[in-house]
Amino acid sequence: MYKQIIVILIAILLLSVSIKAQQQNGSVFENRVTISQKNQPINSILDQISWQAGVFFSYDASILNSNQKYSIEATGKSLYNVLNELFNPKEFKFIELENQVIIAKITELKLPDNIESDSIPVKYFFLSGTIIDTKKEDPIKYASVSLLNKPIGTISNADGNFLLKIHPGFIRDTIVFSCMGYAQLLMPAYKILDEEIIEMSPVSIRIKEVRVVATTPEKLLQNIRDNLTVNYSDDSKLMTAFYRETVKQDNNYISVSEAVIEILKAPYTNTLRSDLVRIIKGRRSPDVKPFQWLNFKLQGGPFTITKLDVVKTLESFIDQEYQNSYQYNISKVIWYNDNPVYILEFKPVPDFSKHGFIGEMYVHRETFAVVHVGFAFSKSALKNAESVMIKKKPKGVKAKPVFTSYSVNYQQYNNKWHLANVKASVKFKVRSRNNKINSEYHSISDLLITDINDTGLRRFERDESFTQRDIFVEMINNYDPGFWENYNIIKPDEDLQNAFKSTVQR
Repeated sequence: MYKQIIVILIAILLLSVSIKAQQQNGSVFENRVTISQKNQPINSILDQISWQAGVFFSYDASILNSNQKYSIEATGKSLYNVLNELFNPKEFKFIELENQVIIAKITELKLPDNIESDSIPVKYFFLSGTIIDTKKEDPIKYASVSLLNKPIGTISNADGNFLLKIHPGFIRDTIVFSCMGYAQLLMPAYKILDEEIIEMSPVSIRIKEVRVVATTPEKLLQNIRDNLTVNYSDDSKLMTAFYRETVKQDNNYISVSEAVIEILKAPYTNTLRSDLVRIIKGRRSPDVKPFQWLNFKLQGGPFTITKLDVVKTLESFIDQEYQNSYQYNISKVIWYNDNPVYILEFKPVPDFSKHGFIGEMYVHRETFAVVHVGFAFSKSALKNAESVMIKKKPKGVKAKPVFTSYSVNYQQYNNKWHLANVKASVKFKVRSRNNKINSEYHSISDLLITDINDTGLRRFERDESFTQRDIFVEMINNYDPGFWENYNIIKPDEDLQNAFKSTVQR
């Protein structure tokens, strides 16, 4: 039997007779400015910037030297960086108030008398760009983009594009770009405002000429289990996350649904207590392309994907009880996100092949934390998985899973490793002689953790909790292009953007 039902349950229903036929604005500091001035008074320069950026400046004249001449050269630069070239950022601070920018000394900042600081709406900075290989100039997909030493981040999409929304208080912090096979890149957040292309340098991930303490798979597995309480949180956490599920029929998008969710993450020391999920806000495409013959829906959605936290659920290839059901091999030691890791391969023994997984774990060489897992059903298990994965199907329809792929990543924050992102990819072959159906359905589910906070919560209210029985696409609203506000998401790749556009244009 499977240790945990971590697959996505599918409900296949007959289709009814009738068939249905600017990135949101961030901060004004992102507005572009082109200016060339030499030895001009500051009020003259600010007037030109004001006209170009569509903002008004407010400042106490006494803090600026009206006799001093200023020079500035900028072509298509962000307002924020232009202001920082004019004014020393160690002395001056800028605050956005609707279409007004207040310039003040850091030590003497005083808002207008009629404005309370708590009433100022916070406009987040939207940092975006494309991550490419510096040698091949190819886009780098699924690279991590996050604030240094903070649990706030996103990942690049299949085209290498990313969008990270950060509070203005973090604009002078450091952004970390990381991806396996590339040197980690650190960059001040404000510099990304004026960078469209982020270049990462490829590096050899194989560790050469390094002494590896002799170990065996059995010892490594025991070290993983012995250090779970040290490496992973023993307290509940409230996570903000982005979830997206897409369905393709024969390579055509037929359904796209996504949401910002909260996960009440149970302690890793309590494997019996499940994580809880609730939807904050979600949207779906109103049939990107109509289903042909069958309606394909995923059951459990954002709740089920939390079960892919294999460290939390102590999946069979980690659980000591099932250790004899797998064959293990330490294939090599590599650099992964600037850390040395063992690659521990696993596959089921012949007697367990109908129930097991095949894959590999990346295990931190020093702390024995599991930092990445990639796995799938073994061939024999996939043949037997129909009863587990197919929840409901019409009479006369044959459906079988033909491909699975699961990827789980963890990220370190405050000396503990936390779930970072999950991807589940499943393909089904669906046939029916009577209705002449012969299609392949491909579902992809993505979970991205965008923030982590301590919490005293023990549960969500029953009426707001998303359960394994719920169908995600039926619980959210139609597409709205200005929907996400300041929440971090995975930026849609070009194919997905085109799919969304086609629904809006209908």
